[in-house]
Amino acid sequence: MRYLIRILLGLAVLAQTGCIGSSPTSRFYLLEPLAAAEAPGLSVMAGKPTLALAPVRIPHYLERAQLVSASGKNTYQLDELHRWAESLDDNMTRVILQDLSVMMPADVVSTNSQRARQAKLALAVTVLEFHIDPEGQARLTAQWQASRDDEVVLSRQSSYKVAADNDNAQLKVEALNQCLTQLNREMAAALLTINTD
Repeated sequence: MRYLIRILLGLAVLAQTGCIGSSPTSRFYLLEPLAAAEAPGLSVMAGKPTLALAPVRIPHYLERAQLVSASGKNTYQLDELHRWAESLDDNMTRVILQDLSVMMPADVVSTNSQRARQAKLALAVTVLEFHIDPEGQARLTAQWQASRDDEVVLSRQSSYKVAADNDNAQLKVEALNQCLTQLNREMAAALLTINTD
């Protein structure tokens, strides 16, 4: 009888361990660039000027895989089940590079590439905030500057808010993506006014 009780207790422990061990699956997200069809039509230019984009800098609170939301003043929470599929700074850099490539008549390259030496302009972007606020708004604030021959020719700080859904991670990411697209459109329009001769 004791032997049977031990077996039953062992099975009960195994069953509980199985329940405890199963957890919800994490989902992974990426910011996406505009499709070429969504960008304004640009005439093809021979010998386009080159624009060198430095890697985007992000604050330390965003240097993590989890999506970040503000839950109150000076209070943030990390979503363990909804994560970025790659480092956010790398993802943002790639999206900005791809968006500017279709929004501008320029050859947009990374400052890490060999072609960056031919650049007429250099662009640096520093993100100050990029999260969902307590009211369910996606927020992006960034400082950015363009320089030519190490001289700053344009410097701005831009902020954007897009309505998001605090209960839907996919919609949060889409709203954050829209903020980044708006920043890219502003930067492209401003950079087009700079004489690159």
